[in-house]
Amino acid sequence: MVLPSAARWAATAPVDSAPPMADDGRTDPPSGALEQLVSPFGVVSAVRRLRSPRGLARLANYVALGGGRAPGVPPASRRPESGDGCGRVLDDTALGRLIAVAEAAERYAAGDFLRETVVWARAGELDGPTLDTWRIARCSPREYGHPRCPVRPFDADAAIRWVLGFDLATGERTWVPAVMACYALRDVRPEEAFVYRLSTGYAVHTDPTEALVQGVCEVVERDAAAVAWLQCLPLPLIVENARSEQLDHLLSWGARHFLDSYLFDATTDVGLPTVCCLQVAHHDPRAHQTMGCGTGRTIVEAAEKALLEATTVRAIYTSEDPVPDSPADFANVDHGARFMGRAERRAAFDFLVDGAARRPRSEHVPWPRDPATMLERLVSTLTGLGMQVLAVDRTPRELAAVGLTAVSVVIPDLQPLSLAPLAQFRAHPRLSALPPALGYPNRNEEEQNLWPHPLA
Repeated sequence: MVLPSAARWAATAPVDSAPPMADDGRTDPPSGALEQLVSPFGVVSAVRRLRSPRGLARLANYVALGGGRAPGVPPASRRPESGDGCGRVLDDTALGRLIAVAEAAERYAAGDFLRETVVWARAGELDGPTLDTWRIARCSPREYGHPRCPVRPFDADAAIRWVLGFDLATGERTWVPAVMACYALRDVRPEEAFVYRLSTGYAVHTDPTEALVQGVCEVVERDAAAVAWLQCLPLPLIVENARSEQLDHLLSWGARHFLDSYLFDATTDVGLPTVCCLQVAHHDPRAHQTMGCGTGRTIVEAAEKALLEATTVRAIYTSEDPVPDSPADFANVDHGARFMGRAERRAAFDFLVDGAARRPRSEHVPWPRDPATMLERLVSTLTGLGMQVLAVDRTPRELAAVGLTAVSVVIPDLQPLSLAPLAQFRAHPRLSALPPALGYPNRNEEEQNLWPHPLA
């Protein structure tokens, strides 16, 4: 595998730790290199520490409020997702704050204002390698036939926008559809509406190689979550000895608060440790079931991320914003999670829970800590499975100035996680190929899960 030269990405720089902030929602003064992004008119307008759930005082839970975007662009047209960032960790207030700022910076990097070279062309008209368009995920004819399906088939004869990225296996400069590389692309034409736009694959880090690692990991994670839900895979629980002090602390807190936590091993043929967490609160009619998903270099790291997400995401279920009665009317990224969180939907999760304790479990070997070694293994594994792995540098000058690199990783062969119930890409080969590769039967479209995806 030939990796892009680090000189082609933004230079690295150390990030100073920020001081802790009082648990009262107030903003506190910026400090450190990354804190240069925080100001009323900056990439991040403010950082606030959220109140922790009762009894979980070790949780550092921060939100960084997205600030400026492209000048003159109305907020409603900037992006399909919020520009806010979240940071949730145990025992490290500085790290929680830093992660929140970095995630808000990641959202900022999705803005359509980099002024990179953009070419309007048909795929066959481009000079040089391109993303193999036959790999792009497609919906089924039934999905496309719905009058409110938000996406359309990719048309190789239509001119669309393309930007330059890298093939991470060969190092070649490669053209990527702009709508796949920049999920907040503006003025999207009908012929470009062939993907569901989400932040999957975006990552920000001081180390360009680790940014690529995290981007790849997120695409793999969401592929696993999408296939497991659509195919109703009866995932096994993680092994009993996959524990850490922090994981045990979260599980113990949940048990004391009448929460049943299930940690399912969702690792796919890629082999990257992946965990889906289902948390059930029998006493809560609105957040009866919540879900989180995570990957890591070890199964314990993946479990910690998934459990922390399932635990902290419970806050969104208290929103008074009404959820449409019909999934066809969902407009916000949290509508599916809140719809599926209601107690009356508990039977939709039976395929995960029923018989879970009797399923065979697998041990996992840790993946490399070194970013370059980790990236090489990820890319070689994916290409060994016949997949194309591409990345686009999305670093704005504001992020480069504080030593951050922003990347967008695109792996078209993996199943996209779509929060649009009418566009689940049920005709993508990955959806039917992965279950048999893992020892499960393949469900045809009529047998697949029709409930909205419960992740937020």
